[in-house]
Amino acid sequence: MPLPRVVIVGRPNVGKSSLLNWIAGRRIAIVDDVAGVTRDRVATLAELPDGRNSRFIELIDTGGVGIVDRDDLSEHVERQIETALGEADVVLFVVDVRDGMMPLDEEVARRLRYVQAPVILALNKADDPKFDAQGQEFYKLGRGKPIPISTHQNRNKSELISLILDHLPPEDDGSKVASEAMKLAVVGRPNTGKSTFINTLAHAERMIVSEIPGTTRDSVDVRFELDGLPFVAIDTAGVRRKAKIRDDLDFYSIHRAERSIRRADLVFLFIDPTQGVTRLDKQLADYITKQYKPCVIVINKWDLILSDLAGPARGETGRYATMVQHAFKGMSYAPIAFITAQTGKNVKALINLAQAMYKRAHRRIGTGTLNRILREAVTAHAPPVRENRVPKIYFATQVSVAPPTIVLFVNRPGLFDPTYQRYLLNVFREQLPFNDVPIKLYLRARTQTDPSKPRLEEEEPPDITARSSSNEFEMDELDEEINDLLGEFEDE
Repeated sequence: MPLPRVVIVGRPNVGKSSLLNWIAGRRIAIVDDVAGVTRDRVATLAELPDGRNSRFIELIDTGGVGIVDRDDLSEHVERQIETALGEADVVLFVVDVRDGMMPLDEEVARRLRYVQAPVILALNKADDPKFDAQGQEFYKLGRGKPIPISTHQNRNKSELISLILDHLPPEDDGSKVASEAMKLAVVGRPNTGKSTFINTLAHAERMIVSEIPGTTRDSVDVRFELDGLPFVAIDTAGVRRKAKIRDDLDFYSIHRAERSIRRADLVFLFIDPTQGVTRLDKQLADYITKQYKPCVIVINKWDLILSDLAGPARGETGRYATMVQHAFKGMSYAPIAFITAQTGKNVKALINLAQAMYKRAHRRIGTGTLNRILREAVTAHAPPVRENRVPKIYFATQVSVAPPTIVLFVNRPGLFDPTYQRYLLNVFREQLPFNDVPIKLYLRARTQTDPSKPRLEEEEPPDITARSSSNEFEMDELDEEINDLLGEFEDE
């Protein structure tokens, strides 16, 4: 399963950003007394202690609900909040116990009634137990017993973390893929043959098929089986450029298409070769990449291209594939499939490819294997010195699947530039069974302290990249080091 997401929501200026920094153990979000500082979602990796082991989560801060933005970005802020809530596994609903219950608190509670994830109500700024009695009125919000906390006084942090751990979904060891139906989102510009493709899969006229672009207004789920395995195909409205959005229906079509991408296990990005690759196709690919979704670039209507060729078609497919790879540089790992949805040519092969990618995205790699590959990569190409400091990687571990999520424990994340991070991602993609799926990479400083407290000096852990290449790499020693530093990790 993906890394669990814990989303922090509330009205402006109740201390949401301070809470994110407090739980994460380091200063990430901007903290200011002026309401509305946070607009976009701010996400970070957080490690929650759970006995001898640790549980990793993605902690997400959101803008204040109901804020009137001075730069007229209120609609953008609201959309970011809605997106975060739609992805949440746990919601932290934050209120200010000193201010008492405000109308906007009730508005937040009203919105959360439609959220599937469990909600924890946190009474922030309860610096002293005397404020706990003031929180009784928040029972009216219908979220059970609230927990008083204080990010400033470090009060009830362990109790809050225990509540979060209790509400997280159970951990998945990644050893087997869930038997539930794989969700396939079919996206692209209007009139690229998406609905025809869905009909071919379902062997029935489940979608309205029309030559008029934009027929499908909403996202529709179509269930089908192939070789006894269940699938759900999500047909979406064609995505238009913003300059061509004519009414509210087009706006919501785009919004629903993006939501379909977020909830899908794999995305088919449909391209019409008779129109070529457009800027909108690239923007859509960029959104898929940001969501870390496995993607197949589907060239539909390929029979029309071949029929127009005067000479032999040999080599034309390869040339077009090279052009598409060049156009989608940020998604160079994504496979390209050539199909004809109307006749069903290569459709079954496309679904088989999607199933194989789905399984690869759920693979979990043992810590020993991962660190051996990492050591070889750093030995072949060491990170450059920055700010007169030598970047060091202590060890790596995979903490989640779908997407495969790898955490590198380093001496200082800022020393590793994006170019070197891309190099490591490419090595992982080549050496691990993740050649055609996105990988999420986190760099985490080994020394973690509370941002409100002075940093303590710690003895540096061993650097796996500093081992002599002439000595055999002892995996047992590495496992002992990892157990001492992070807890127990199990190899696949």
